[in-house]
Amino acid sequence: GAMKLVLFCALAGVSATGLTQNPCTGCDSALAQAYQVCAKDHGNPCAETNEKGLVSSGAGTKKDIGCCMKKEKHDRCLECKSMDCAYKTCHVNKQYYSEYGSITEAKKWTKKANKEH
Repeated sequence: GAMKLVLFCALAGVSATGLTQNPCTGCDSALAQAYQVCAKDHGNPCAETNEKGLVSSGAGTKKDIGCCMKKEKHDRCLECKSMDCAYKTCHVNKQYYSEYGSITEAKKWTKKANKEH
């Protein structure tokens, strides 16, 4: 009886911590770069391939499981980026996958503003 209770409590603790994990963590330039390498090497790494290694419409083996996980995380990060966080209920990198574009845009406006004034 006591052993079952201990096991139950351990499993309950595992599922409770799983619920508190933030799916929007890890959205940074390291993930973006890893995703780009995977996309270059595999196209869609989550595509199912048959035993001949050809992409098929049916169930098969993913081209690259590690890269597929990076792609899924990348897609989730893009969704997180567009989340509404008006009440600071989430911690999201709003600059994910556009960090350098934002810097370039800011510099352009600065130079333009300097020329006008």
